[in-house]
Amino acid sequence: MRIFRLLNRLIGLDPLVWKFALTLSFRNFGIFLFWISLLFSLSEFNSLVAKPNKRKKSDPHARQIHSTRQTIILSIDGFPSYYWRDPKYHSYFPHLVELFETYGVSEIQTVNPSVTYPAHTSMVTGKDPGEHGIFNNTLSDPFEKNDGGWMWYAEDILVPTLWDLANQNKKTTANVFWPVTVGANINWNLPQYWRKKIPEDDKILRVISTNGLHKEAELAIGSPLNDVAKDEVKLKTATWLFQTKKPSLMFVYTTDLDTMHHGFGPGSEKALVRLAEIDTAIFTFLKSVGAFTKNSPNIVIVSDHGFFSAESVCAPNVLLKQKGYINDETGNFHLTFKSSGGISILLPGTDGILPKETITNLVTEITNSCPGAEWLDFTSLPTNETVSVGENTNQRMRSQIHPRALGILLTKQNLFFSGTRKGDLFQTSSSKIHGHGYWNENSEMKTIGFVYDPTGKKHQFHSAKDVFFIVKEMLGLKERKTKGPSVPTKP
Repeated sequence: MRIFRLLNRLIGLDPLVWKFALTLSFRNFGIFLFWISLLFSLSEFNSLVAKPNKRKKSDPHARQIHSTRQTIILSIDGFPSYYWRDPKYHSYFPHLVELFETYGVSEIQTVNPSVTYPAHTSMVTGKDPGEHGIFNNTLSDPFEKNDGGWMWYAEDILVPTLWDLANQNKKTTANVFWPVTVGANINWNLPQYWRKKIPEDDKILRVISTNGLHKEAELAIGSPLNDVAKDEVKLKTATWLFQTKKPSLMFVYTTDLDTMHHGFGPGSEKALVRLAEIDTAIFTFLKSVGAFTKNSPNIVIVSDHGFFSAESVCAPNVLLKQKGYINDETGNFHLTFKSSGGISILLPGTDGILPKETITNLVTEITNSCPGAEWLDFTSLPTNETVSVGENTNQRMRSQIHPRALGILLTKQNLFFSGTRKGDLFQTSSSKIHGHGYWNENSEMKTIGFVYDPTGKKHQFHSAKDVFFIVKEMLGLKERKTKGPSVPTKP
């Protein structure tokens, strides 16, 4: 009976059945051999069936990887929401129009200042520039000591990013040219960076990208990824990266629409023709990654700001230089305006803060000389950067824009704020100046936000900052508690 119990454990047959079978087998040697071979076959079959279940139990991470869909964030720099609001533009981006009509699209608000690097960092942190630390595209650099360098480096971001959260949650990340990603903790990183926009820049990009990745992408696509590469190259690179590396989260940034708007103006024929080409390239990219199919990734399409055209220029640093508050000879300054097109932020210099009355008199002269300029005064606020914001509206605005700001010049008129120290304080421009950076409540600065969630869940999309929370939810990212943001070290 011990043998019968053993056989029963192996293949689950009743002992009486086996006893009867073996009795017959001992009378006929051929039948005996048949039962022995059947025993081994069934035992082998049972072991094969059992093995996959064993593997599934021992690999919880494999289940985690497939429990959430891959996610792609695609940014179209400089897409004004009035292109979507006004049907006369729809023929220039028919593929996006079809997506927006099918799945819905939101008109969203950007951040202040409404420029590229602060806005894109707000997308990946859920914070305003005053909190995440990327206050502008470039540093406050009155004497151009940084030679026009931008805020390229991820180490300047003071708060956790989506790629940080993805890494903490054991998910992989990839990047094609997203701003402020040099040195970012991204698995496959192709950051945006340039110096002279010549082929020599490719050597720098090969060094600062993930080891070997930039050259690998160039060989696969047939063209290097750099700041003069067209959006078609960026999107083909993104297709290759998504298909070969299979990241959980991928960031993709396109630039050509913004470039055309700056050069020729929003609504210009050249900008709209390029928009049509970008629309086709985006459609091709979305097809290549299986978007809107059964196994579609989550898709977020977003832009950072709208566009506006100015006809006159206000250069407040000209007055500061004339009054001696910026001294080119000594390299010292009491005050400086950091301009970003539609606003200009007054910051304290290296020689201490001037009395409020002095600042008020300077600003009054500027606003009187620059028609359309308005002043938002922060000089009465506490200078301690860690002070509680509370219900004070101006204090809250300062904390969102720049914790050291003494005030902000802004406008609702066709006025452009320049950072130059040369020329006149105010002058009419000989041609229109196409830009952004205006107050984010201005209708021209509104932009677009689109989400496709294959689960059918609807996500609230009102601000560029919402990208962080939408992606965090779709990927199921858990956020570790921190002791609070770092202290800003950049001007």
